[in-house]
Amino acid sequence: MNGSGRAEHPGSQALPTGTPGVLERLAQLGELLDGPADLTDIQAAAATLLGEALRADLIVQSGGGRPLWAVCAELSAAPLPEGAVTLAFTVPCCESAEWLAVRQDPQRPWTAQDQALLRTLGQLLRQIEVRRQQRRTVEALERQLQLALNTAPLLLWAADPDGTVQLAAGRGLAALHLRAGQLEGRSIHDLLSGVPRVPDLVRRAQQGETVNDLVQVGPRTFESWYLPLPPPDRPGSVLGIGYDVTELLESRQAAQTAQRQAETLLKLSRVLDDQQTLSRAAQDVLALIVTHFGSGWAALWTHVPGWFRLIVTHGDAPPALQAFQERGIPDSDRYGQALLAGQAVFLSGEQLPGAVRALGLQAAAMMPVTLDAVTGPRILTVYRSDPPVWTDSERDMLFAAARTVQVAHRRLESLQRLQTEAATDPLTGLGNRRAFERALRDSLQAGPCLLISTDLDGLKRVNDTEGHPRGDALLRAFASALRATFQPGASVFRLGGDEFMVIVPGVPAIAWALGGVVRAARSVQQAGFGGASASAGVARAPDEAQTAGDLIHLSDARMYDMKAARRLP
Repeated sequence: MNGSGRAEHPGSQALPTGTPGVLERLAQLGELLDGPADLTDIQAAAATLLGEALRADLIVQSGGGRPLWAVCAELSAAPLPEGAVTLAFTVPCCESAEWLAVRQDPQRPWTAQDQALLRTLGQLLRQIEVRRQQRRTVEALERQLQLALNTAPLLLWAADPDGTVQLAAGRGLAALHLRAGQLEGRSIHDLLSGVPRVPDLVRRAQQGETVNDLVQVGPRTFESWYLPLPPPDRPGSVLGIGYDVTELLESRQAAQTAQRQAETLLKLSRVLDDQQTLSRAAQDVLALIVTHFGSGWAALWTHVPGWFRLIVTHGDAPPALQAFQERGIPDSDRYGQALLAGQAVFLSGEQLPGAVRALGLQAAAMMPVTLDAVTGPRILTVYRSDPPVWTDSERDMLFAAARTVQVAHRRLESLQRLQTEAATDPLTGLGNRRAFERALRDSLQAGPCLLISTDLDGLKRVNDTEGHPRGDALLRAFASALRATFQPGASVFRLGGDEFMVIVPGVPAIAWALGGVVRAARSVQQAGFGGASASAGVARAPDEAQTAGDLIHLSDARMYDMKAARRLP
C-alpha cells in the first residue's frame, strides 16, 4: 500500500496497542472476502477498518469521489474544509482502488507512524487477498477434480507411509465393481499384490520416485501414475492416479485391425486383376491370409468321392500333419457334409479332434469354395495355434478369401471361354483364322512343318441348289473328316467359306498329305454328299519357305493349280 507521495516503504510495523477493534475489523473483512459479498459491502468494511485504525475523519475515493466512511454522519455530507490533510493509498482487496484518508484538523497531520501503520494494514490486506485468491483457485481445482472423478473414468487413491489407504474415489472404481468404502483402511500392498508390477511401482513411489505405467487390473487397463506425497520428515505416502483406457485401447486396436483388414481386402482384390492360373491365384490368397493372421497354415483342397484332397498349401505345417495331409479330410462326418452343403465350419478348442490339438493347433476354419459342376467343390482351410476363437472380422476375412478364390476361378474360366470363342469357328468348331495365324507362327518357331491348303469344291452349287443349311452340313462333314484324318498331331482350321488349312508338324511326305485330303473327301461322299470333292496344295517349311506369308502363298498357289487342272477337259 502506498503512503503520501505514493512511495512504497518496505517493512512492516505491528498494530499499535489501543486498537483492539482493528483485529475484529480484519476478521470481519476476511469473512466478507471469503463469502458471497459484493464489492460495495467489501469497500464499506475496508473503509471502516482503515478509518478506525488510522483515526481518520473520512475515507473518500481519490479524485473527489463520494465518502466511503466517516467518523460521524455529519461529516459524510459536508464538503472537505480548507486545510484538511490527506493520505493517499491503494486497497488491494477492492480492485486496487485509490482512496484518501482525511483529517479535517490541520493540527493533526499524518505522521511517519501513521504511514507505517498504513503499510502494515496494506500488507495484511494483500495477504488476505492473496490467500483469498489461493482459496478460490483451490476450490476451483477441487470442483474440477470432483467433476473429473464423477465423469471421467478416473481412480484416485492415497496411502500413508504404512501403505494404508486413506482415500479412494473416482468413477474408475465402478469399472472394477468397487466402492470407496471397500478400500479405505486396507493395505494397498495387499489390495494390489496380484496385479503385476504394481507393488514394485508403489514401493518406488514411497522411496520418492514418480513413476508411470500401463496396469492391467482384471479386464480393465489403467494408465497409472504413482507420486510421492509430503511431508518430507516422514516420507512414504503415495498418491495414485489411474485413468481407465480400456475402451481407448480397444478402439485403437479395432482401428488397427480394421486397417489391416482393409489392406488385406485390397490385396485380395488385386489377385483378381492378375491374369494367372487358379493354382497361382489360390497360392496368393493363402499367402495373404496367413500373413494377415500372423501365423498358421492354410490350404486349398479338392473333392474326390469320400475325401477332400490337398492341392495347394501355404505356411509351415507341423511335421506331424504330413500324414493328415496325405490322408485328406473325410466328407462323411458332419463337418464334411456341412462343407458339401456349402456351409462354413469354424472349430475351436474341444471341437477339434484330440490328435489335432495334440499338435498344438487350437482353431480351424473350413470355407467352402463352390466352383462348377465340372471342377467340383473345393474347401479353403486355415489352422492356427492362437488365439482359439475366430472373431467376426476374422470370419469376414475368411469368407472374402473364399470368395476371391471362387471369383478368380470363374473369371479365369470366363476368360478362357472368351479366348476359345475368339479363336474358334462357330460352325465347325475348328480353329478360325486368328487361331491359325498364331498356330502357324508357333509351328515355324518350333521346327519343320508342313502346311496343307484345301478348298471344298462344289460348296456354292450345294448352297444354290439345296440351300444353305445343306451347305453348312457339308462344311461340318468336311471339317470332321479332316479332323479324323489328320488328328492327333496335326491342327485343322477353317479360314472362312470353303477354305481350310492343316498344319502338320515334322516332315511328312507330300503324297501322304494329299492322300489325306482325298480320304477326307471320300468320307464326306460316304456321308451322303456324293458330289463332294476337294482341291489341295502342300508346302514345307523351312525347305520351301521360311515365313508364314511365303508358306501360305506357296500352298495356296499349288491348291489353285490343282483346282485349275481339274477344270480342264
